[in-house]
Amino acid sequence: MALSELYNEPVADTSLVGCRHCDLLQWVPALAAGARAQCPRCDEDIARGETDSIKRTLPLTFAALILYIIANSVPMLSLTVVGRSASTTVLGGAQQLWRDDREIVAALVLFTAVVAPALQIGLVLAILLGARAEHPRRWVGWLLKGYQFAQTWSMIEVMMLGVLVALVKIADYATVIPGIALFVLGGLTVLLAAIQATFDPDEVWHRIQWADDEARSSHAAVPELTLDRDGRDATAMELGLQICPDCRMLSRPGADSDEGRCPRCDDELSFRERNCIQRTWAFVIAAAVCYIPANVLPVLTTTTATGADSDTILQGVVLLWSPTGWPLSIIVLVASIIIPSAKILAIAYLLISVQRRSAANNRQRTRLYRMVEFIGRWSMVDVFVDTFTAALIQLQPLMSVAPGPGLPFFAAVVVLTMLAAESFDPRLIWDDARISEVQYA
Repeated sequence: MALSELYNEPVADTSLVGCRHCDLLQWVPALAAGARAQCPRCDEDIARGETDSIKRTLPLTFAALILYIIANSVPMLSLTVVGRSASTTVLGGAQQLWRDDREIVAALVLFTAVVAPALQIGLVLAILLGARAEHPRRWVGWLLKGYQFAQTWSMIEVMMLGVLVALVKIADYATVIPGIALFVLGGLTVLLAAIQATFDPDEVWHRIQWADDEARSSHAAVPELTLDRDGRDATAMELGLQICPDCRMLSRPGADSDEGRCPRCDDELSFRERNCIQRTWAFVIAAAVCYIPANVLPVLTTTTATGADSDTILQGVVLLWSPTGWPLSIIVLVASIIIPSAKILAIAYLLISVQRRSAANNRQRTRLYRMVEFIGRWSMVDVFVDTFTAALIQLQPLMSVAPGPGLPFFAAVVVLTMLAAESFDPRLIWDDARISEVQYA
């Protein structure tokens, strides 16, 4: 197949952008350094002024790499009780879960607390070094796609909150001594937030070598477009254009085609995510099913010389409640019980409103979607609390803590609701009844 048939035709006017959350087309003028442009319809950030993010982010990334190595090399927490002591590292939490036959949860903790942060730092470093070339190679674009995935699942800041809650719980049993890694992780959390704030993937995408270099010079670009259609603002789909979810490029597929490939990053494109409604419903229903045993079954079992005692999530919230520990008790209540149920209900509401072709409160529904997408990761707090509590309190035969059967179900709820938010296409909120049924398939 010829490249001209394989790849979409790019839009000639690079100042024309499309919003990835509502599909609105708009021209964005040259922005001052540090300025941001927001979509007037749904308030999504659609462009940033160049700030030389490559030079600004590179030293932060090197510093984050150093702190990451230290944080995973020394103990994070240690405790002493009646002459006995124990300690754990970040990796030790996942190892203890594996020894307790919670392999799936161990793999999730290992990925979100160790692997994904390493990928996030490593990919940013490789992207920044590769982007310093006059014409960055295409592999930089492949790394940019991987960076977006790693950033979503890197949960150092969530783990830090979980460790703080675990400290309060463990303090009732023994003397807890924070290790060097705990303070280093605090610095790493700040650095990762700074990297996310300064790094601008769009600045790299605009410099990167296209996947369709041959077709780029051989076919004509889409000419300038008129956005005023019957007095309404035009969307990309109404004018036959597709927005690349990775590099944000606007392009047009071949005649009578609903699918194509981005000429810049080679990503597969369609006007709307295929089968996203069915896929999102599947994730939501599965999360709702797992939510029941996650809250009914115990998530921790404490064994002492006098016997064993098992606690559910709600019982853990009650145990944390004290004159000094009530703020953390409320945090666990919100993150572990309220947020998961709220996410399930919110995504279900968005799905039903889309399927009913509702045209009311579109902006509020889009904000609800963004909120669900943002808070989804914070439900992992209780998983980290139970992980490091079990990893640290291993003082046989005096006392030991093991994860309960409810923990895998709760971890499944967290993952499934995050996948549901990622699979949902928010542009469907803004599509009206004139959009054919096939676009929702």
